[in-house]
Parts: sequence; structure tokens; C-alpha cells
Amino acid sequence: MRFFSTTSRKARIGVTALAVAGVALAATVGASASGKADTIMIGISAAKTGGLGPYDLQAGQLFQMRIEQINAAGGVLGKKLEVQWIDTKSDKPTAATNAQELISKGAKVIIGTCDFDFSFPAIQAAGAAKVPGIAFCASSPKVATPAIVGQYGGSFGLGSDTEGAGMAEWLRANKKQFKSAYVVKDLSLEYSKATADYFKARWKELGGTVCGEDTFTAGDNLDLSSNITRLRGVKGCDVIFNGSWNPYGAQFIRAVRDAGIKTPIATNASVNGLPVVENNPGLSDFYALGFACLDTYCSGSKNPLVAKINAQFKAKYGQPIGNHYALPGYLLADAVVAAIKKAGSTDGTAIAKALYDSGLVLNTFAGKVAFTSKCHRPQPASYTVEQYTNGKDRQVGTVAVKSIPNIGDGSPCTGTPAQVK
Repeated sequence: MRFFSTTSRKARIGVTALAVAGVALAATVGASASGKADTIMIGISAAKTGGLGPYDLQAGQLFQMRIEQINAAGGVLGKKLEVQWIDTKSDKPTAATNAQELISKGAKVIIGTCDFDFSFPAIQAAGAAKVPGIAFCASSPKVATPAIVGQYGGSFGLGSDTEGAGMAEWLRANKKQFKSAYVVKDLSLEYSKATADYFKARWKELGGTVCGEDTFTAGDNLDLSSNITRLRGVKGCDVIFNGSWNPYGAQFIRAVRDAGIKTPIATNASVNGLPVVENNPGLSDFYALGFACLDTYCSGSKNPLVAKINAQFKAKYGQPIGNHYALPGYLLADAVVAAIKKAGSTDGTAIAKALYDSGLVLNTFAGKVAFTSKCHRPQPASYTVEQYTNGKDRQVGTVAVKSIPNIGDGSPCTGTPAQVK
């Protein structure tokens, strides 16, 4: 679902300033003008500014960086790729308007925000024009559901359901002393709600018990005092599941620890990275998932490709990648190009079929994946597991999700994830 986040309004302004400063670098990839026969245009309708800017910016920059590399290697179908990015300014209706504008300019694929709620308008607009619309890393099961996003829509996110289920599986296998969980659900996004719901369902399937539950709704001036009061009143909990997203997930951790509550905390793949460290210096007994252990803040990685990509990014944009949730932007560029190559054309229907319904195998940092006609996201899902101790993040394991519970939300991705050889 989510990517680089900030911990304060001041930090958000800083990221927004970076986005504006980087427009010259980030606006277009490829020297040819839109619509020329020797180029293939890809449009991005995602946030450079506003509340979603911190989540889309580095994912989009990684996408563009990878496209530049592909162009340097010859492009695809004998043509170079051109990327145009129109800022949604974190406005949902603008996402659709931008997508329509980009398609009118010749875009053959539309890339959307790293969240279902904010990418769906762009995906809808693209589908109406028979153009694939793919989110950077939106993870709600809804974005992978053809009945909702149509035959052209999908995401490179691995799924908020697999994030919740994956953490439950790892804890039950590796922290057997954790028998009872307190589940906190952030109601602000489909993503955060799903991570908590699927954690709870898989936790119970695996024999864990739930000692208590609570909710909050993330937003500016978030007040967690009543949540902390309720948490204090619950006894016998071995672990707290934090079903939120940054910066609010990091704020929740800070509130818990400031209250003197030392219970271990586990979370999804969003509440990870620099915002956690910045909000919680000295944090211990905290477990998070990752697409990869990113050497900006995480040690113990056994993936040299991730370190190489981070070094390339820093050389190009002047700062390291702030959170692993940006990494799907790089992988999505490869996926789009592979689908165009397999389709043998830039016809939207052919590209969508090649991506979702051809068995096209794609490489990720954790292994091979593929979309399916039933579930429009990469499968199977695998994550690094990271533990924070004394403010330091280190990879302590991996988890390949074995089963996604059916919680009655209509997700087509439940059951045993499709395996790719």
C-alpha cells in the first residue's frame, strides 16, 4: 500500500519542495514528443504534492529511473518509452481528469497512486478508454478484484490481506510465546482496515486469541489518548497489532511507548522505514514487514540488487529511498515493458491480457510472481520480516504467505496463493 512517509507537517513540506524542485528531472523520460510513432507513452496520474505526495513521489521517480535504463538498453518493440506525469495534488477527482488528459495525449498505460482510494478514479478512467490502469503499490484487495477495477485495472502491490496474514503466520511460527493479540485498526483507508481484519482472521485460524480490539481514524491532529486509556485497561496481551499507515502508524507506536506500555508491537508493511525511527528513537520489540530490507535504515539484507537500486536512486535524485514501499515503482516499470513486449503491440486490450491473463512471469526482490485473471496483483506474496531493537532495524527472517483467509469481503485472492515456477 504505502511508501515513504514523513513524521510532521514540516517534513511533508520538505518532500513537497523536493517534488517541485525535481520536476525538471521527473516530468518526462525520453526526448521524443508525445504521440510520435517512434515512442510509446506511459502516463502517471499520481501525487507529487499534497498528503499523498510523500507516498507516490519516490515510487514514481524509481519508475522513471528504470524506464530511462530500459531506454538506454534499446526500449521495447524497437521504440523508446516516454513518461509524462501529471500531479493529482492528492485529489481523487483530479486523478481521473489527469488520466483522461494523458490518454488524449497518447498514453498506452496509466500508472496510479499507491493507494486504492486515490488510484481508483484513474483506473476507472483508463478502463473506460480500454487502457490498462495500474497502481504503483495499492494493496487493498479491491484493487485486485476484476469485478471492481475491470479487465484493465490492477496494482503491483502484494496485498494488504497478505500483509496481515503474513505477519500472523510469521509470529505464530517464530514467536510462539505470543498467544494473545490486541488488534488496532485504522479506519481511514481500505488498506489499513484490511491489514487489521486479515491479521485477526489468520491469527485466529492459527490458534491465536484476541485479547482486545480498538479503532481510530488517522488524520491531522490525531489524538490517541482515548485509545491508550483503553489499551491500559486490557490485561494478558502478548502483542499489539498496529493496523495503520505512516505517519500515523508511527505516531501510534510513539503514543504506546510514551505511555510506558512495553508490549511488543507488530504491524504491516507500511509502518516501516525512516518515519518509524524518526518518531521513535530507541524503539525496541517492534516487528514490521518489508518488500525488501532497504539499506537506508535496515541491516542484514541479503539482496545486493536492492542496495544497487538505492545507490542509483541516490546518485540521480540526491537522497536515498526512504521506505521499501517505493520499490514496486521500479518493478512496475519492468512489468509494463514485459507486458508490452509480450503483447507485441501497444493495444490496451492486448497489454492487459498479456499482464493479467497470459501467465507472464515477473521477477521481484523475493522471487518470481505473476498476475492472474482472477487476482489482478502479483502472486505469491513474500516479505522480509524486520525487528527494531534500540532504534535499529534488522532483517530477522522472511515469510511467504501460505493462506489468505476468506473474511467475506468478496476478495478474489483468498485461499492458497497461486505459485509461480
